[in-house]
Amino acid sequence: MVMMHVVVAGAGGIGGAIAGEVALAGGEVSVIDAWADHVEAIRADGLCLVGPGPAEGRTARLPAWHTSESQQVAPIDLLVLAAKAFDNQWLAPLLAPQLATDATVISAQNGVNEPLLSQMLGPERVIGTVVLFAAAATGPGQVRLDWLPTLQIGELDGTLTDRLDQVSSALGPGIDVALSENIWGAIWSKLVMNCMSNPVNATLGGQARDCREQPGPRRVSLACGSEAVAIGQARGHHIEPVSGIDAERILVGGAGGPGADQLAADWEATAAELGDVKGSMPTDIERGHKTEIDSFSGFISREGKRLGIPTPANDAVFHMVREIEAGARSPGPHNLDELLRVLG
Repeated sequence: MVMMHVVVAGAGGIGGAIAGEVALAGGEVSVIDAWADHVEAIRADGLCLVGPGPAEGRTARLPAWHTSESQQVAPIDLLVLAAKAFDNQWLAPLLAPQLATDATVISAQNGVNEPLLSQMLGPERVIGTVVLFAAAATGPGQVRLDWLPTLQIGELDGTLTDRLDQVSSALGPGIDVALSENIWGAIWSKLVMNCMSNPVNATLGGQARDCREQPGPRRVSLACGSEAVAIGQARGHHIEPVSGIDAERILVGGAGGPGADQLAADWEATAAELGDVKGSMPTDIERGHKTEIDSFSGFISREGKRLGIPTPANDAVFHMVREIEAGARSPGPHNLDELLRVLG
């Protein structure tokens, strides 16, 4: 099998972890990033990966390019988009000329990005992807992995193809890659989980596990999840379990229907799997960065309006995060009562 040239665009936590592990496993991989200090550090000293857990640091040597130098990158066989989802509008067209004729594109990002990428780069190039690990850039040239790097990939029409095997081989053995015949169900499951945690925690502060362990945040979390499941089912998706919990249970119990108490207990029991992860959106707010709220609660709100399905919990979280971004509100526990009032 011919080695694929993998290019990771956005070498932060997730992208840096993917690129570093592929390089350490002997793959042909380059990174492109807009953070000049990060690029220069990788060029000078390599990309240092630490974790998961107390693992010793390891350094990957690989080509690094600033986005302004993208035209110098060799033809791309596999493009891994790992910048923030809102950057796809300009990043995908920027890299399009560097794509090989039969290039494959995956989105190692939050949200539902495959339709937009299909429009911009061609539907024949795009396969679905779900990121199933957490990582963070801790400084120029440095990435911390919180979980083992794991991805789920699948053709958008649900077929199993040789291309999926090729992508899996190009990313492995450094990355654990699972093939899916229901990638839309997996993508939506990740979206439901994100809506239940990232934006809610962004309004309240604290850690991601708070939305599962604490009664008030948990109620908001489950309501957001119920709405997201309803939207996904209306779109025709068979949603995969969310942290091991059947999506139908979240739909019904999250709205206060039968099984609500057991659902709350089961959702609380999943908190330990999160460890001390804070979440990307609360971290973005702390750093004064733009969040991906449009890809989470905002997306559910827009789809709800389009489909005629009420989404009051996601609407409230969306507007609250927007106010926090604008400096009109601060994150913290004081926002909880307002969110609970929306739920009645």
